Amino acid sequence: MKKIIRLFTLFLSVAIPFHAQKPIEQVPIHLVRYMPNMPYPYKMKNWKDITLKQDKLFYDFNAQGQCLPLIWWDDSQVNFPFRAFGLPSYVDKNRIGGNSYESLPVMGSLISASLLGIDKSNYNGVDFVSMIRQFFNARNGNNLISNELNRKVGETFWYEIWPAMAYSMLVDIYPQKIELQESMITTVENWYDAIKDLMKGRDYPDFNYTAFDFGKRKGYNNNRWKEPDAAAGLAWLLYASWNKYGNEKYLEASKNCMNFLQHRPKEHGTYYEIMMPYGAYLAVRMNAEIGTEYDERKMLNWCFDGNNSDRDGWGVMCERWEEYDVHGLVGQKKWEQYAFAMNTYSQAAALVPIVKYNPVYAHSIGKWILNLANAARLFYADEHPRNRQSSALWQGDPEHVISYEGLRKNLYNGNYFEPMQGVLADKGPYAIGDQVKTMSSATDICLYGSAWVGMLAAIVDTTNVERILQLDCNATDFFSARKYPTYLLYNPYYETREVILDIAVGRTVDLYDLVSKQYIAKNCSGKTGISLAPDSAVVLVYIPSGSKPTKRGRKLYVDTTIVDYRL
Repeated sequence: MKKIIRLFTLFLSVAIPFHAQKPIEQVPIHLVRYMPNMPYPYKMKNWKDITLKQDKLFYDFNAQGQCLPLIWWDDSQVNFPFRAFGLPSYVDKNRIGGNSYESLPVMGSLISASLLGIDKSNYNGVDFVSMIRQFFNARNGNNLISNELNRKVGETFWYEIWPAMAYSMLVDIYPQKIELQESMITTVENWYDAIKDLMKGRDYPDFNYTAFDFGKRKGYNNNRWKEPDAAAGLAWLLYASWNKYGNEKYLEASKNCMNFLQHRPKEHGTYYEIMMPYGAYLAVRMNAEIGTEYDERKMLNWCFDGNNSDRDGWGVMCERWEEYDVHGLVGQKKWEQYAFAMNTYSQAAALVPIVKYNPVYAHSIGKWILNLANAARLFYADEHPRNRQSSALWQGDPEHVISYEGLRKNLYNGNYFEPMQGVLADKGPYAIGDQVKTMSSATDICLYGSAWVGMLAAIVDTTNVERILQLDCNATDFFSARKYPTYLLYNPYYETREVILDIAVGRTVDLYDLVSKQYIAKNCSGKTGISLAPDSAVVLVYIPSGSKPTKRGRKLYVDTTIVDYRL
């Protein structure tokens, strides 16, 4: 039997107050204010279904068809005496096999499937998770988790830090896999030493480099670009390690990295590739958990606006391309107007959890993810006619569950994409990549980016009301307390809408809203309806009914778990 709690406004008197708290005022993320409440045309893909079907295709050793199967065994034992497996970065028969492949599609695929409940440590009787230890470069002496089995380090920060972050996410998802942890700890220790070297003679490390030269023990510049958002990636990695292992030196190193970002002038934004959103997330989380005072809004706006001193234009799209709203996608928004799948999925994963720690961003995050999750469908072949995509000839994915590398607004008057001139339509947007145009791969169908879709899928659920999404704030909040389910719901309509929550059978919960600072319903079980006020957001924590919360300082606890950081 469906239980309906009718709230004519979000904060009606039927809500049960907690010490007469006032609703928290929403703070806008600058760019999100200019995104539409109602992205158009609207079509929400079933992201969980896409992820599950993609996983099945990725891990099918018996798949038949052109460039299939995509997966292969690697018995080269480059770093350890056990078997590994590979996935190609792009669909191309010449990229399948051998031991020269990237960790990003491999680890991304494992994270995606695992976030949806697939146990990849025992998948058809095979432990695929433990195999990622091969990406710890032991034989060449780097002693770092890397993007390849044998990769030269000291060339680019993000390719040398992001794989370690991904590996750490799997350590968090599979805490029982103790054998993973030695490589994580060694990698973290080596980056800890690098941070100390970058701090010599300074109050905090200097990340104004392209990479770190482990041989010379100093920063390296290639005189073409810099990647100062390495500070964000290493801050996240060290904070995760502190949470995992409790070593205070990791916390201190994380703070040192964050201090680099804190002291960076607001007008000198840094966002090179993928790591800055994890720094913005960390600013919000550390402020809540340990009482730091990092400039959250500055760092969040760096992730959106694109006004970056080292890679100008990297951020979030906020515009319409021909007949399509592409608001919310992440990539090069100024010069190339080129959005990328991996960056879009990972930024969503980084920033959705921040509303747990500071719900002032609930409205902005909810609105942004509605736009992002709608526009992200344009990375997929079935959302385009054949003459608006570069690799329509490949027929190995009839359900279209592997995405293109990215989405382009235009082709620079046709001069940029010479191999496809006369084939592609005059107007975009175009599902495309960087491989076919440089003849580096047979297709732009990109496991390297598509593999991470499970990050979005784990977050996004639809509800009974079209355009009102239920966002899981715990799913990608790695190395954190996730005892109580927490969901963000944003109502983009200018009228009140009733949303039906599906609370697990056998569970009775009280719904506490981090935004209004009130219980909006108690003793809820099964199908429960709530009313969302126009153009508003709630962040609901499912607290077991009968629990007695206590206030300590500005925090609300249930037993020993913090439910609300900002009373």
